[in-house]
Amino acid sequence: MKSKVWIFIFALLLCNFLSRAQMSQEQKRQVIDSLCIQLEKCYVFPEVASNIALYLKSQLTANAYKEFSKETTFANKLSLDLFEISGDRHLKVSYSDQILPKDSLNPFELSPEHYLEQGNFALRGNYGIDKLEVLNGNIGLIAFSMLCGPEHAGDTYSAMMNYIGHTDALIIDLINCRGAMGKDAIPFLSSYFFNEPVHLNDFKWRWNNSLEQKWTYAHVPGKRYLDKPIYIINSARTFSGAEELAYDLQVLNKATIIGEKTAGGANPGGSIRITDHFECFIPFGQAINPITKTNWEGVGVLPDTPVKANLALYEAHKMAIRQLIPTTEDEEWKFRMEDFLSDLETHPPVFQRLKFELKGFENAKTVFLTGSFNYWASQNTPMIKKGNIWQVEVECLAGTVQYQFIVDGIRILDPNNKETIKAGPYVNSIKAVN
Repeated sequence: MKSKVWIFIFALLLCNFLSRAQMSQEQKRQVIDSLCIQLEKCYVFPEVASNIALYLKSQLTANAYKEFSKETTFANKLSLDLFEISGDRHLKVSYSDQILPKDSLNPFELSPEHYLEQGNFALRGNYGIDKLEVLNGNIGLIAFSMLCGPEHAGDTYSAMMNYIGHTDALIIDLINCRGAMGKDAIPFLSSYFFNEPVHLNDFKWRWNNSLEQKWTYAHVPGKRYLDKPIYIINSARTFSGAEELAYDLQVLNKATIIGEKTAGGANPGGSIRITDHFECFIPFGQAINPITKTNWEGVGVLPDTPVKANLALYEAHKMAIRQLIPTTEDEEWKFRMEDFLSDLETHPPVFQRLKFELKGFENAKTVFLTGSFNYWASQNTPMIKKGNIWQVEVECLAGTVQYQFIVDGIRILDPNNKETIKAGPYVNSIKAVN
């Protein structure tokens, strides 16, 4: 009798596992139907939302999602299709093992539980501050992975600005910054660079057809950083709110932009719950700069000094010292500054060429290489097919290089390299560079 009970329990567990591992056509239909409803209700461009809905439903009818039976791969495929129709890098479907909370339609209006969760996430990520230091020549450096609003990061950002307040120039590193948490993150941080309120940006919101202006603050805690050179370094991966900070300060002639053209995601939004386990980041606002009357959507923020991202900090450091030397009245300090500059110029970063190959995938339309060498930019390093092998050479610093291939939008490990490393929730292939 006990053996029959165990067999029954095992059968139930197996059925539950299979149902979670394999999505049915009806489950996919529920996700797509709900997604289309939310897009047509919320997406900033209604006509684009209608085109997306028609395409997704036609794809479902044509059984184009048959092979995408796992939740995560189905979400990835939907994201690719959303981008294919809209060209909007913000539009992205994701899957959660946990049941998603039911928040307001406006993602900026968080439930108490979601607000606490967001605050804990910001805290554990040090409010996006990856690096805070003073470089040779009394040049401040702040590297961000995300930008946070004053509701979470007010005291920390105040302490940060106090720490670099004595420096003569500032480099803001947005190379790995993927956006902002909170709609006041950019106005709050930008306020430290202006002595009085300045009109930064406007947002046209679809849900209530309103226009919201964004200005710097009349008051901020801590020291302002005024009348000093500011340099912002970007990569092709710099995205969303990070792009807004660079764009706003560039337009206002407050910062010099160095590096690569950014990813090109301008329209703000938030994650909307689609089903219990699927959600979609949907832009429901349009950024409109009061000076340019446009934004960086689809075109990115163009650098004033274009260089590869892996050289951007080096170039910014040299540029800052060169700009400061003529203004320095202290002759002893001027000599030291000239020594710092000479040392930088005679010891540039040393890169080595490293070849990557992916065998097979003859029918793939596009293959890209992404990794630590290009700050995980997804479309910055295309591979060229020679016979049945996709190839590319890249410049890498000495050490361990982490990488993946992106085949028609799907990320994969190197099938011919067993060496991998776990990086947080991800697993990447690795190569050593001597």
